[in-house]
Amino acid sequence: MVVTLEDDQLALDVDPSVTITVSERRDGDERTLRIGPLAEPDARALAAFLLNRRDVPASANGPWRLAVAGGVRTVLLER
Repeated sequence: MVVTLEDDQLALDVDPSVTITVSERRDGDERTLRIGPLAEPDARALAAFLLNRRDVPASANGPWRLAVAGGVRTVLLER
């Protein structure tokens, strides 16, 4: 976040925000959770954590999939 004062006007630059949608299917049941809005760097870090990865591609928004016991987890970033 950057705050500047220009021509007696206050300007606030904020990181782009995104929402994370996590869906998990196990044994025929599906659960979906929406998280956010979050700053994009925080959302990408959380997505990587949920996918058991070091990071996710900076230019992609998913969906990414991860096999979990008895099913699959899907993570999607939405602007």
